[in-house]
Amino acid sequence: MLDIKAPPASLVDASGHVVHGIFDRPCPRANLDEARVDWLDWPLPRALARLRLKQWQHFALILPEAFLGVAVVDLGFVSTSWCFVHDRVTGAAHEHKRLGPILDLQVAGDLWHERSWARAPAYRVEIESALDAGEHRLELAIDGAPGRPAIEGSLRCLHDLAAIRPMVVCMPVGPGRSMYSHKVALPLEGELRLGGRRVAAPRGSSFAILDVHKAYYPRHTWWLWSTLAGRTAGGSVIAVNLTRNMNIDDDRINENALWVDGAIQHLGPARFDHDRDAPLRPWKVGTVDGAVDLTFTPVGERKEELRLGLFRSVFHQPHGTYRGTVRFAGQPVTIDGFFGICEDHDSIW
Repeated sequence: MLDIKAPPASLVDASGHVVHGIFDRPCPRANLDEARVDWLDWPLPRALARLRLKQWQHFALILPEAFLGVAVVDLGFVSTSWCFVHDRVTGAAHEHKRLGPILDLQVAGDLWHERSWARAPAYRVEIESALDAGEHRLELAIDGAPGRPAIEGSLRCLHDLAAIRPMVVCMPVGPGRSMYSHKVALPLEGELRLGGRRVAAPRGSSFAILDVHKAYYPRHTWWLWSTLAGRTAGGSVIAVNLTRNMNIDDDRINENALWVDGAIQHLGPARFDHDRDAPLRPWKVGTVDGAVDLTFTPVGERKEELRLGLFRSVFHQPHGTYRGTVRFAGQPVTIDGFFGICEDHDSIW
């Protein structure tokens, strides 16, 4: 049975104990950075434990004419940010990225009223998290480079908590290790310029899937992830998030949720059927409770094989379209051509 409850005032108490569960609303204080982290049964000093904390904000931005993945990522010992663009009209794709131990980068501690950013020469990503005001704002100012058009824009992700409930969870991912996530699909509005071309994000047909993440992961970490959003022919807004990872208790605590017009339905364990050696072949994605039964057909991918000494990050993140059926409150809903992503990630960090 799923463990759904009200969130604590603080995710971590004064002794460093972490409260696990699926929360029915956002956490007032998501202070996972204050958790006790042990090494060989001894607590690590806070400064050393901080090097083990992984945290990020990632936005999957679905526009009628484009898809963007925008991220600000702090891995403790190195920081990175990227803006990946897939042109849904031409099929072209390109990416701007910055990586380094001294990158000017900040990930907000909370979503209520804080800022995240990544700043470097010819590259700026600014995120204003203003959940108390019902929105998140993105500002992009990235210069062009050979084969990579410039990206400029201002976007608003509308997060009315009275209308759209996020998926908020904190769960164990190994002995003495926990992860926290806040995920939600939101209406998106604004405008971008990709090179010399204007690309609109009209409200009603544009969506932002927000992934806020904090974790003290084990040294070897893996996950499979699927997310999508769109509007049915009947006008309902549908979104799905599914994850399978090191959590062995996913029949009680997981990140799996289905939204219909802002109402959330928490789901059972997720299952993925795909060819790891050929990630651009179709994926089968579903849940053991039968609420989700989808086929994902990639049209391209973002991938990375990063090796920095004792650190390794290998992932494939194809983007494409979903078709199939979801069931909300027992009623079937047809998904036909909704855009989204999948991800197969394996790291040693």
